[in-house]
Amino acid sequence: MKLSIRGVGFVGAGLSDWLEARAALSDGQPPGHVPLEELGRALKADRLPRTERRRAGKSTRLAMTACWQAVEDAGVDPATLPMIFASSTGDTEVLTHSCAALAEPERAISPIRFHNSVHNAPSGYWSIAVGSREPATAIAAHGETAAVGLLEAAMQAVLEHRPVLYVVHDLPFPEPLCQVEPIPEAMAIALVLAPDGSSSDERLELVHTSNCEYCEKPMDEAGWEHLRASVPAARLLPLLDAMARGESRSLFLGLDTAAGLALTYEPGESTHA
Repeated sequence: MKLSIRGVGFVGAGLSDWLEARAALSDGQPPGHVPLEELGRALKADRLPRTERRRAGKSTRLAMTACWQAVEDAGVDPATLPMIFASSTGDTEVLTHSCAALAEPERAISPIRFHNSVHNAPSGYWSIAVGSREPATAIAAHGETAAVGLLEAAMQAVLEHRPVLYVVHDLPFPEPLCQVEPIPEAMAIALVLAPDGSSSDERLELVHTSNCEYCEKPMDEAGWEHLRASVPAARLLPLLDAMARGESRSLFLGLDTAAGLALTYEPGESTHA
């Protein structure tokens, strides 16, 4: 499947947008860190109606922040885009609170918190914010979430012959669940993908393969490699690294022990500003 990358959004690792992330990756700078309790200050949901804005949790705000960047970078109307939202664990704060509440004798869970525990809540908030009636897909596949989401986005773009919005996002668990599922950093990566375009577009080719010779390669900088290996959403970092450096590159995203996605990235004649 041949695609063009029309827009990019990024938030996480102490970086607020794709411009900062691109500079850090291309210069070989290590990623930063933002504690979970401080994350909300950097995430906005001001384009949501007031009621939904009060209800939206960090996971939703994280995904929406990257999505806004990607659609603005692409210069498209977000209401026209089918959307694929992928997250390995969803809203980890709500899940942690719900598990704690269920351990109490009363087992009382706030209706608002329960509403945000649903895995497709971020896509619902996004649809409200942009006034979209396009189809939305929510995906979770643990460590393979980024690859499965990218495959779904690519198939929709090619089969429907139209651009799609794809975002993969993860949030660390608070204590004590972070000891069971250690996700060290919040991260969201959004892409506007379209069927193969002109030579001026950044291009991506995906091939589903069972060739056992392929393997995921570590990143050069140790801090970024740690995130790639430990944050499910960060499996796309090698692709972003190639984009940041403007380098043609062959990559691989594992799907299971016997299959994966072989990716070929080609920079366009122009780059994202």
